[in-house]
Formats: sequence, C-alpha cells, structure tokens
Amino acid sequence: MSYVQGFLAPVKTAKKADYALIAEKSWALFKEYGAVSSCEAWGTDVPDGEVTSFPMAVKKAADETVVFSWIIWPDKTTADAAM
Repeated sequence: MSYVQGFLAPVKTAKKADYALIAEKSWALFKEYGAVSSCEAWGTDVPDGEVTSFPMAVKKAADETVVFSWIIWPDKTTADAAM
C-alpha cells in the first residue's frame, strides 16, 4: 500500500516562483530516494475558519499563501529511509 506524507506551510505570496523552484529541485531528490509522485497545491481560496483552518494552523500572515503539498511513496519504510 502507498504511503503519503502531507505538508502544510505558509509561503510569502511574492515568493511563489521561488517556492516553485525549490519544490521542483526537491522533487528530483525525493525521486532519487524512491518517491512515486508529489504535488504542490497553492491555496487560492482558503478561508480562515472559526475554530480551525489551514490558515490558522500555519499562523498565516496577510502577505502569505497557504501551500499544501504531498509526496507519495511506495511504502512507509521507503519514506522513513528517505527522511
């Protein structure tokens, strides 16, 4: 069964291109270590919640965007070894 690692981060909105470049370079490394795929999701409509939300979870500032990304590994053992 596949194993998924998810990541949530606030990223300066003005640094979107820089983030994308880092994500692209990181993918090459994760792939070398056995990752099957990865995805970067740049938040475009992620509202604040009343009790909890992605923006609240990362303490997003006004000049930031929430990014949710994930890596799919063939199994947890491969993911653990890569990390």
